[in-house]
Amino acid sequence: MTEVGLFLVLFVALFVGWTMGRKTPTKKSKTLKKSIPNDYFRGLNHLLNDQHSEAIDAFVDSLEVNSETFDIHLTLGNLFRKKGEIQKAINIHQNLLARPEISQREMRMVQLELASDFMSAGLLDRAGRLLLNMASTARKSEFQPKILTLLVDLYEFEQSWDKAIQIGSELVKETATKKEIKRLGHFHCEMAQEHQKKEQWKPAYQQYKQALEVDPTCVRASIGAADVLKKQNRYRDAIKELKHVAEQDSDFVSVIIPQLKECYQKVWGSGGYIKFLQEQNDIKPSTTLIMALVEHYMDNDREYAEMFLVEQLRKHPTIKGFKELINIQIADSQGYNQQHLSVLYELIDQLVQAKHKYQCRQCGFSGHQLHWQCPSCKTWGVVKPIHGLEGE
Repeated sequence: MTEVGLFLVLFVALFVGWTMGRKTPTKKSKTLKKSIPNDYFRGLNHLLNDQHSEAIDAFVDSLEVNSETFDIHLTLGNLFRKKGEIQKAINIHQNLLARPEISQREMRMVQLELASDFMSAGLLDRAGRLLLNMASTARKSEFQPKILTLLVDLYEFEQSWDKAIQIGSELVKETATKKEIKRLGHFHCEMAQEHQKKEQWKPAYQQYKQALEVDPTCVRASIGAADVLKKQNRYRDAIKELKHVAEQDSDFVSVIIPQLKECYQKVWGSGGYIKFLQEQNDIKPSTTLIMALVEHYMDNDREYAEMFLVEQLRKHPTIKGFKELINIQIADSQGYNQQHLSVLYELIDQLVQAKHKYQCRQCGFSGHQLHWQCPSCKTWGVVKPIHGLEGE
């Protein structure tokens, strides 16, 4: 629906709401017309002249607050907030709260909207006090999940991870939605990272383990736990954590390969590492997996390594894989052939460098770095490595 269409619908809704609130069974149509306030016609004039903000202001002035118009006032406040006119939204919602005739349920609805207004305006202390008061007085009500959700949003924005975990745990008990479970797991990971910065390895590891208890599919927690174990020279335990990532989400196998190789070299050599690569390549091939195997084969049989790469590219063609094939052939060529291949390699390398490596599965945001929280849609755990011709 276009913006003009939206305001026309809003105009009709306002008119219906106004007439429902004003008319009485004994009044005639003529009396009703006389009672229509001037603000209403002023609003209509603004609307016809595409002056939408002025039109809404006029309609708000003309619309009395009563049981029939309550929802319209609430909608208008939301509309102002979404348009960035926060003070107008606050004024409407505070005006509704000042009405003694609204019910307890309607009061809760307005308080939730007012808390959202305060958060949008950056008045986080006021939003927090209002929500905490609601959380204590509206327990086991229909509004509790929404109250807790806004509190978690608030503490997440403030990066108060301990409070976010406390309220988030209550919210998970209330809703148990996949999104909230995933978010709570990442809050534990944020706490773990704070401990890691201070080299507090034990509490950091405990937070990662708590994240996995909340969300067993949390790849970030497994990778983080492995990093903590590496810092303590517990390489065998780190290997177990990293291999667990393949069970959680095979899309992230390409991310853990450098760490996994380092850990295997510290304790067992390359045998178990190569076996893992081969198993994962059979399950879900990726360029990083293939190139790790090619690197190993090159040390023993260069010709077999090249044949293996060509065969893998037939099954799983990628630009990155083609670049590495050219790189191998450059070493085996001479003269003009080598120069031509070098130019081709540089061109493809520039193309690979320009391509994004990660993409949000929620909103489509893409970039060169792995973000555990999407910078665009702010959703946790939805950014993954890109697979296919231009990715892995």
